[in-house]
Amino acid sequence: MRSLKPGRHRVSSPKVPFIALARSRRRRLFTPGALLFGAFMVGLVGVGLAIWHERAAGSIGRIMSLLETAFDQSMVSSGLAVRDVLVEGRKRTARAALLEAVSIRTGDPIYGVKLDLIRMRVEKLAWVKSVRIDRRLPNTIYISLIEREPLALWQRDGELSLIDHDGEVILEHRLEAFQDLPIVIGKNAPARTQGILKVLAGEPDLNRRVRALTWVGERRWDVRVDDRIKVQLPEMDPREAWSQLARLEREHGVLRRDVVAIDMRLRDQLVVRVAPGSTTAKRDDGRDT
Repeated sequence: MRSLKPGRHRVSSPKVPFIALARSRRRRLFTPGALLFGAFMVGLVGVGLAIWHERAAGSIGRIMSLLETAFDQSMVSSGLAVRDVLVEGRKRTARAALLEAVSIRTGDPIYGVKLDLIRMRVEKLAWVKSVRIDRRLPNTIYISLIEREPLALWQRDGELSLIDHDGEVILEHRLEAFQDLPIVIGKNAPARTQGILKVLAGEPDLNRRVRALTWVGERRWDVRVDDRIKVQLPEMDPREAWSQLARLEREHGVLRRDVVAIDMRLRDQLVVRVAPGSTTAKRDDGRDT
């Protein structure tokens, strides 16, 4: 997936040309409030006769529709119409998906834009964590996105899903760009992932060799190192055990041997299992060390 640069973006489409906001400053002859009042007065005069006619016919719904239409048209004629839509914070959200969710046309009455409805639609987009939408009179709709940050890949039923720092699944099907993220396994692993990754990050050299983690028995983690060594961390104080393993690797190169598993579940006890038939296993008569 092509990476998009963060920051301010203006999204162009047949619906909404997002144009630069850097313009020469011009002195305003009328404030937005004055324009709105003028628009209302013009619309009021124009719609009066139509309301009188419809009232005589007993059509209340038609009257309300006429009022709304007249008010919108008055705003547009007074300059209170959408000309710009400014978007900030878009990194991974697809441009086309955002345009469809916003669905604003150039020239729409700015007070006719239903901000709450747009907010609800934008928040349903896969990468959007939260969104703020404001009117900036007289002509601009401002959208500020906070996107989800990918943390790991969650494996369940043989399928991979992308998860964020809150353990929430990001509904992204193109995972090629995230293959370097660690894989976590276990029913409730996503909610625990951020905590264990912070522990592992405390030993950067060893952490770079981590490929997968399994949440075991709803209480502790197994960590897969170099795609071949299972490290069984304890339920209590996994940080201390991880630091101990990093120290053993630095001083003795314990992970560079024919090791397949290291059991650190018991405090002050470390059990190293080696591959059958390895030189280390023969030297130790096949016993765990």
